[in-house]
Amino acid sequence: MGNLKQRSAREWGRYLWTLVRNSLAPTALMALFWLLLGWVRAAGVQWVILWPLNFLTGALSGLEGSALGGTIGKAILLVIFNSFFRGIVVRRKGDERRRVHFLEELKKESVSTVLARIPQYGNLRLLTGDRTPLMLGCGLLGVGIALASYPFLTGNGSLVNSMVCVALFLSVGKQISKQRGLLITLLNIVLARKALRTVNRSAVDRVFAGFAVGMAAAVPVAAVRAVPLVGGALWMLLARVLPGALILAGVGCLGWTLWKARQIQPAGQGAGK
Repeated sequence: MGNLKQRSAREWGRYLWTLVRNSLAPTALMALFWLLLGWVRAAGVQWVILWPLNFLTGALSGLEGSALGGTIGKAILLVIFNSFFRGIVVRRKGDERRRVHFLEELKKESVSTVLARIPQYGNLRLLTGDRTPLMLGCGLLGVGIALASYPFLTGNGSLVNSMVCVALFLSVGKQISKQRGLLITLLNIVLARKALRTVNRSAVDRVFAGFAVGMAAAVPVAAVRAVPLVGGALWMLLARVLPGALILAGVGCLGWTLWKARQIQPAGQGAGK
């Protein structure tokens, strides 16, 4: 028994070391970009060619606005980048064959079938599929939370720092559609607890799908800020007022669902008697 525990601990340590080792290269690369682009910005250099690099790496997050939020956004972006990098490294020739086969199939299939293969399209359909107050409320809640948190995660809500929103949109959407990944694993662990086994899994998925869509919507919201004259007012409306309204609407739908359930329950109990 002791040997089993010792063997499991050794295997667990080997697994963690493999994760750390595989993350060293992408982490070092991203950190190098952050340092170089930060130094260039501090020196007052603002070349247009640097904008794509600042956007893709999130190098300027936390330099203006909320330093804490920008740091958290950078950490999220780094985790997703590491996961993407490891996914590329571990691919084998079998993946190439599957990719060629997939491209051949695309030529034979309709547009609707092609869209159905895209995880984010599936999330959009999930949001508009079941239109009950419960599911509508969960979707609105997810979108509202995403829009409300985007200015914090980007540090200052600017477009150049919004790559973390794109990364979250792609990562969360893919994990929900495939029902696997870190997010889904943690969700399964939480919902496996005795007190939470009765939680509606579809409702939870709807919240995360709404969050993914909300993160996608955060990018054009960030772009609105650059519109001359009215950009600031529009951004305040879309990034501050709209998220609160969506969250309130979502909570209202959930409250309506609970109220209706309580109204039906006594009637059912009375009929049983």
